Amino acid sequence: MMSAGLNQIITMPYTCRFISLFLIAGLSFTTYVNAEQTLEYQWLTIGEPSGTQVLTIADDGQRTFTFEFNDRGRGPDTTTVVELNDRGIPVMFESTGVNYLKGEVNESFKVENGRARWQSSIEQGDQPFAGDRFYLPESWSPEYSAILARAILQDEDGKLPLLPSGEATIEKVLEQQVSTDNGSKTITLYAINGLRAMPDFIWLDEQLELFGFDAGWFGMTPAGLSGNIDLLKQHQEQQTGHYIQQFSAEISQPTDGLLAITNASVFDPEDGSVTHNSTVFILEGKITAVYTGSVVIPEDAKQIDAAGGFVMPALWDMHAHIQPDSYFNYLAQGVTNVRDMANNPGYILRAQHDIASGKVAAPNIHAMGFIDKKSEFAAPTGLLAESLEQALEHVDYYAQHGFRGIKLYSSIEPEWVVPMIQRAHDRGMTVLGHIPSGMSAEDAVQAGFDEITHINMLFLNFLGARDIDTRTPKRFTQVGELAETIDLQSPEVSEFIDVLAAGNIAHDPTMGIFLDMFYNQPGEMTSVFKPIADHLPALLRRGMISSEGFNAGNEQSYAAAGDAVKQMVKMLHEKGVQILPGTDNAFPGMALIRELAFYVDAGVPNAAVLRTATLDSARHLGLDQQYGRIAPNQKAHLLIVDGNPLENIDDLHRVRTVIKDHNIYDAAEILRRQGFTPFE
Repeated sequence: MMSAGLNQIITMPYTCRFISLFLIAGLSFTTYVNAEQTLEYQWLTIGEPSGTQVLTIADDGQRTFTFEFNDRGRGPDTTTVVELNDRGIPVMFESTGVNYLKGEVNESFKVENGRARWQSSIEQGDQPFAGDRFYLPESWSPEYSAILARAILQDEDGKLPLLPSGEATIEKVLEQQVSTDNGSKTITLYAINGLRAMPDFIWLDEQLELFGFDAGWFGMTPAGLSGNIDLLKQHQEQQTGHYIQQFSAEISQPTDGLLAITNASVFDPEDGSVTHNSTVFILEGKITAVYTGSVVIPEDAKQIDAAGGFVMPALWDMHAHIQPDSYFNYLAQGVTNVRDMANNPGYILRAQHDIASGKVAAPNIHAMGFIDKKSEFAAPTGLLAESLEQALEHVDYYAQHGFRGIKLYSSIEPEWVVPMIQRAHDRGMTVLGHIPSGMSAEDAVQAGFDEITHINMLFLNFLGARDIDTRTPKRFTQVGELAETIDLQSPEVSEFIDVLAAGNIAHDPTMGIFLDMFYNQPGEMTSVFKPIADHLPALLRRGMISSEGFNAGNEQSYAAAGDAVKQMVKMLHEKGVQILPGTDNAFPGMALIRELAFYVDAGVPNAAVLRTATLDSARHLGLDQQYGRIAPNQKAHLLIVDGNPLENIDDLHRVRTVIKDHNIYDAAEILRRQGFTPFE
């Protein structure tokens, strides 16, 4: 599904993912021009045009902008009108159209008689207004990020209070010359703090109008100037890297020689047992010994008193799209290994190097090589192929660069599948992914798939998958609308699950994102984050409030689909199919623990859930001799948890200490530093 990066862009629009940190004061400018002006921009998906923003600035300063892009049949299409006061702060905002999931957008903000009033699909509000607070809308467009940047720049203190809450600051990062049709011009990289856990970047031109930004898989530049996106990306990645390395150094505590964890209750996921009054010794990033009962601690050893705490192997996220903004959320929730399912291969190789070198504190990345066919529905990442020959070359590239396997996506031609699988298997790589359009899950298993990704792909097997264009959102809507018509107790379903179990075909359900989709209620927190909402920063918490989605007007059937998802997960477990926990979501460290809680809610025993998130995940990747247990010769990837996840799976949020290789991390401190409330 690959929703994580885009989820942070679209479902948290107020965070303005595309802008960042650093501070200028004393700059003034007017908020209007003398004649109507039109500025056109291109939205880019992996460097290719896939949408537009058109801004019209009226002679009285009113700004009207349309914004749309296409992401595999999804994407917003909105028209927004904004009026500003003399401080560049919105006093009127109206946005209409559709959001990323094609739900209705009808949002308004207006100042009258000293009060600001706003209404959208997620909330309505009313607060006193003295002309100095900046409204952050649900319906975000790139131009609105530029309006925010200009307003903060105009403020004498270089900071601006926000509506409904929060504060943002801005700093200048650097200037850069770029070539345009009218010659060279200077653009400036700014960064805004206060919107989310990390800085966000935006480029403005000499008139302080938006020039563009890079946002990983996506980006924006003025129309006709998309050739500059690589330069924008280069500078933004350098600045992000500086921030990540500095933060990593501040949170990492070296183990420095022998480390003894005393008074530990050690959990063994192999049999679900807990051994109390244990001592775990760690040296040079490895577990060297585990003792039960009294033991003499060498004088030179550093000690951590677990105080009876639950000591367990660290967690795995088996469906990640890891980006720098997720590194620390992972660590703070005890995730020290992730399987990346789709990303820019160059970024992955650089990230793996930086993590291995110790410069960056982050989970280890075990990467799958992503391949799709180049088309209008192609995914915005990985490597795209225009022919089978090129697809096979991509398989070889990933093999040569140390990727663990291949992930196929929805636009791959069915006739390519068997040759690609054969090539991958010949190279010692596994194959998994979406079921390509025109195929069923049963077809994929017969072709040689080692694993099926996303639980909707299993449901589609019983809904005529071969005749559904699963490159489009139909892969979601057909399941939402029709899952309740499938008899999960039928021989057809049972026999197919038996085939998966007998063939050791694993399944990565990403249950949370589908429960969010199927149980969606505008104005309510998402299913994943509702139970932990109080631990999110206020602005990010607001971004987890659902707007209108695919289930609009068909809520009953979609809710039944959510119930069916739970039943299917329980059946898979009971019949012996290996379930692999993955998030594909925002704040993935927290989301992983919620994913595990959904398994428990579906009827999977706590001990089995803990095993799948530790030992089973390592074993699935052939790494169980290094990870997954608290035992000699295992790598030191372990957690001290306050509470007992065998009794309450939510106690996993209460990670006290994370040990990864040569470093110790204070989980609560990481959360606090990023604006989260620890689970204490």
